Amino acid sequence: MKKIFITLFIVIFSISSLLAQSERRKRLKAYKIAYITEELDLTPKEAERFWPVYNDYENKVYQLKIVNIKGAHNKIRENGGIDALTDDEANIMLDKLIKNDEAISAAKLELYKELKNNISSKKIIKLYRAEHEFNRKLLSEFRKKQMMKMQGR
Repeated sequence: MKKIFITLFIVIFSISSLLAQSERRKRLKAYKIAYITEELDLTPKEAERFWPVYNDYENKVYQLKIVNIKGAHNKIRENGGIDALTDDEANIMLDKLIKNDEAISAAKLELYKELKNNISSKKIIKLYRAEHEFNRKLLSEFRKKQMMKMQGR
């Protein structure tokens, strides 16, 4: 009975943790959409054409960054870490990482080409700047929270 209770508790905790991560991701995406919309000063017509293209790009990059890279990191961890890799395994892993980075760059180039048909080049440059600024602010907020946690101990 005790084992069932503990197992059930772990399952419920895991599910609630995943739901919380999903909610945080949704909230973060909403903030990013608001931030980019404001920074680019998109007209309703531009926004209607911009967001489907940008969301497609975001999905591609998510797959490349999170799914592919996370899988590579998990494989390394399962095999005892980077130091446990043979040179051949490390070369294969490095090739995968390089190809992944190339795919991310290709996706960004494709995004810019598609957007040129929908918004001005100036707004594309604003997008580039807005993405970097948003990520910088996000990292800054994360660091502040980490410092507050450390000071609260």
